[in-house]
Amino acid sequence: MRQDQALQLQSTLAELISRCPKIRQDCYWAGTSAIALEELQHRDSFDLDLHTIHALADVRPMLSEIQIAFTDRLTLIEAPNPYGSGFQGSIQLDSGAELTLQVMANFEEVPLDQLVPSRLVPGIRRVGLAKYLRDKLTCLVERAEARDLVDVLFVIRHSDALKGLARRALANLDEVLLAERLLGWTDEALAADLKAYPDLDPGYASQARDLLLGWLGQ
Repeated sequence: MRQDQALQLQSTLAELISRCPKIRQDCYWAGTSAIALEELQHRDSFDLDLHTIHALADVRPMLSEIQIAFTDRLTLIEAPNPYGSGFQGSIQLDSGAELTLQVMANFEEVPLDQLVPSRLVPGIRRVGLAKYLRDKLTCLVERAEARDLVDVLFVIRHSDALKGLARRALANLDEVLLAERLLGWTDEALAADLKAYPDLDPGYASQARDLLLGWLGQ
């Protein structure tokens, strides 16, 4: 991520947690922006994903806080459903850029040992590498996005422990469905899907596909 984008994202998150107590207390910084900035530096991800720590939390009070704190700087893109399980908005930055913000309720309680204190934005927890890896492997089954393969590859490369975790985590997934999805990703399909991400080499996605297929075959 470019240095200016990284600083804008960090300062916006710092402002959020300083002006919105419910965000600071009840949410953690999820998604690739947290991991890319604080751990892997492997790709651009200029958005903010915040997830609730507690299961099935109503995020509408958090939206009210953000709307008061950011007044005319927040544009609501997707309003909460009747259960208050999530919303998406856009925050206008001083630079004129728009930062996408998504706040989602988890369906399960998140153990605190799966989260770590943010180094760049003190005062909020962020997703740890192990949970991020498990979530990304689940994404490979539930949706079809080549960038998830790149994310998985870089986490696996980070340490032998995470590589072992990835192999064990495959046993908890629908291996047949995962294999079908991976086999459907030709090199050409991966390159086409990653055209929207010019900072990503499609070769990384191909390597992850082949590695996971090899593990499934074993």
